[in-house]
Order: sequence, then structure tokens, then C-alpha cells
Amino acid sequence: MDKDAIEKHEIVDALNALIRIVEDSHEGYRQAAESAGEEDLKALFNDLAAQRGAIVRDLQRLVAEQGGAPDLGGTMLGGAHRFFLELKSAMLGRDRAVVLAEVERGESECIRLYDVALAKALPLPIATVIVRHLDRIRVDRDRMAALRDGSA
Repeated sequence: MDKDAIEKHEIVDALNALIRIVEDSHEGYRQAAESAGEEDLKALFNDLAAQRGAIVRDLQRLVAEQGGAPDLGGTMLGGAHRFFLELKSAMLGRDRAVVLAEVERGESECIRLYDVALAKALPLPIATVIVRHLDRIRVDRDRMAALRDGSA
């Protein structure tokens, strides 16, 4: 066996870590859509929630292909992040720039965890999917930054 090869349980662990953070993103976008006062943000967040749901299902499929049990929920940290996003939103009258900055921050954490996963010696077919997801998440994070800058 190649000494650099990653074992299946390590692949499953890495993928499940991504499932948890992307599920946080999915749920965060869903909640942001519910509380968005502006229709453009509501539509954007609903679209992004659907995209994140598709990514979660993609990751769960990869875990199952490795013989693992896919995680089904988000992280405790994600729950806390959503709570503070809602709290800030309520306290600041749903200030558009603040909400977008919080969403951007959450996506940056998601990107960080994707980078951690890609630092592992994942099999090429899995790494290819992970890179595709990461590219999508980066585009969306940058979109949030542009929207935030435009509303400041």
C-alpha cells in the first residue's frame, strides 16, 4: 500500500466534516431567506440554500460509496453561528451589510474546512468533486462580499 494513501475511514471522516459545515451553510441560508426583509436577498438565499442542499447530498453519496455512514446534521458551532446571525439581524434591524458580512464569514469558514480536506491525499475522483464544490462556495462568498460592499 502507498504510504501516502489515505484510508477509507479517513476519507469518510473528511467528507463527514464537510457535510457538517455545508449543512450549516444550507441551514444558515434557509434561515437568512426566512428573515430577509428584501426580496432580492430572500431569492438569493433560497437559491443558495438549495445549492448547499445539493452539495450535502453529493457529499453523502461520496461517503456511502466509501462504505461509510454519512452525517445528517450540522455542527454545534454552526448552530451557534446561526443563533448569532439571527440575534444580530434582530438587533440591527436586519441591516443588509451586517447580514451579508455574517454570511460571508460563514462561507469563509466553510472554505477553510474544504482547504483542510484537500490537504489530505484524497483519491482523485473525490478530490475533483471537492474542488468543484470549493469553487462554487468561493464564488458565492465573493458574491456576498460584493453585495456587502455595494450596500455599505
